[in-house]
Amino acid sequence: QWYQRRVRRKKLLKKKNHNVTPSLSPNGAFSVTCDKPEQMIELVKEAIGEQELVSGSDFFFVLDCLASEYHSEVVPGQGSAKKGQSQSNSRHRYEWFEGQLKPTEDLCDFLETLVESEDIVALVDPLHPEDTEGYEMLAKRIGPKCLLFSREGAANSSNVFRLNTTITHSISQLQELDRPATVLEAAVFEEGETMLADLALVSGCGFVMFGGFRGIRGKLYNQISKLVQQKGPVKNVLSSWEFKEVIPEEESPEQEQS
Repeated sequence: QWYQRRVRRKKLLKKKNHNVTPSLSPNGAFSVTCDKPEQMIELVKEAIGEQELVSGSDFFFVLDCLASEYHSEVVPGQGSAKKGQSQSNSRHRYEWFEGQLKPTEDLCDFLETLVESEDIVALVDPLHPEDTEGYEMLAKRIGPKCLLFSREGAANSSNVFRLNTTITHSISQLQELDRPATVLEAAVFEEGETMLADLALVSGCGFVMFGGFRGIRGKLYNQISKLVQQKGPVKNVLSSWEFKEVIPEEESPEQEQS
């Protein structure tokens, strides 16, 4: 069943990409070119629509932005010869559109607009982990309706936990985390293994990231499907999630009392 769905998605991507067979990303997901990120969201909507699923009720988006991949640093306040760069006091710049190096403020504006217009409930690595001011800005803007996750433990974000080489060590570390606000992510070493599928249902983590559907990782998807059939539907974490509003430090109750 997973394979049949993958074949249908591949045909759809090939049709949308001018009959060019889509390549695979390092984690096994389909990789196609697009003029703007919104095009990929519409493509996914069309794919899930063929499965009679409705975005916003049966299906929600969690975007893995990988902002560090298109991040660079400049001297704060300086402009650039690159077309489209804005003046900013931040040293962080992002080139999410080729040839346009934008400051943190512009990326936050773009992500806020995207969250407002699409069924996006979480962003993973939306900014560089050292862009502390950017994370605070983004959390204030979209924190009440969209979760922020960081693999590097950035401020104003929740955890992405990648499994360790031993199950004992992994469970020990998981116990120290706020598991409902944690993404459980597959690690490279356990490709083709099913341990993550079992942990996903018993760890209490709110989200799980399996990665692209490669041949050897098919065992992982098959295992989670089998467990869900045995144990019944998994509770949707979003139904009971309380999005936390970020309170600026100068307005915090503790400081007011002091």
